[in-house]
Amino acid sequence: MLNKYLRFIVSILIAAVFLWLALRDVSFHDLRLTMGKLTYFWLLPYLLVSLMSHYLRAERWKQLIEQDGIRTSRMTLFTGVMLGYMVNYAVPRLGEVSRSVFVGNKEQISRTKLMGTVVLERVLDLVVMLVLVVFVVVYLLADYREIMPLFGTETARWVQSLMSLNSALIIAILALASIVALYLMYRLMLLLRRWFPSLQKMFRFLADISTKFTQGLISIKDVKNWPQFILLTVGIWFCYVLMTYIPFTAFDLHTEYGLGMREALVITVVSALGVALPSPGGIGTYHWFVSRSLLLFFAVPEAEGVAYAIVTHLVMMIIILMTTPMLLAASRAGWYQKLKCGQDSDPGHP
Repeated sequence: MLNKYLRFIVSILIAAVFLWLALRDVSFHDLRLTMGKLTYFWLLPYLLVSLMSHYLRAERWKQLIEQDGIRTSRMTLFTGVMLGYMVNYAVPRLGEVSRSVFVGNKEQISRTKLMGTVVLERVLDLVVMLVLVVFVVVYLLADYREIMPLFGTETARWVQSLMSLNSALIIAILALASIVALYLMYRLMLLLRRWFPSLQKMFRFLADISTKFTQGLISIKDVKNWPQFILLTVGIWFCYVLMTYIPFTAFDLHTEYGLGMREALVITVVSALGVALPSPGGIGTYHWFVSRSLLLFFAVPEAEGVAYAIVTHLVMMIIILMTTPMLLAASRAGWYQKLKCGQDSDPGHP
């Protein structure tokens, strides 16, 4: 419990610091003038694309879960994904746990195994993000040093040192040492189990949890339709790029500064780095990374960059906070179960 409160306090402090960094050089007058130019026709397509990205994520998650004869409701998974996002606005990373608990209770699936699939999903997102970072730096920015001002001089030096051969060797040795340490810990647990028979029940419980979590973590090896799985992953990130591009039109950034899909990809990658930091729902970190990247890469004035970040983040938050309670209410009313029963009784349904 104390750890949860501490994590919440730290996340609030991170959000406050980054919000201050984003807003400190922007006058309220300039911000108000920029907001006054905002048009609203983009809201509907933005809403549809954002919901589509979450639905595609639920569909991809379904492929990781539905193995060994397990069947799940798409709407239950979609609700779980939305619930996870909503909870993350309060306590970062707790959304992943809430999502697993909700779906596990509704679908009678091991919550530990579901947590393993969620961790796997996050690892997949991290891999895709790293690939996109490399692509953006190498092919779109042409020089990795262009992205360094986002992180500060000291961080830039640290990253440059990591790229050296000696640092790579040290990292490899540390990784190998970690694997050896985990193996030794596993052997020690086996010895303790043999020496203290009274602890058998506890070790059995821990082994069961570890087994289920590992099953979820390696569920990717049992994906039945790889082309569809890859297509869903591409679709998720394409929606994210569209969600970055569509608001460009709201502030006329596409005509005034020539921001198109290429630039939207750059901002999407940078904003993903911001959201990955442990602040509630990316508050502060998203605003800082997006506004700074718009200024440094595309010469968009700070007031316009901050206004863009505030509006896009606020609209996404409103979408999640309004949609999720409605989905939870529908789930509580039993609508999803009726839908699932209807699909199961359909002779043409696989």
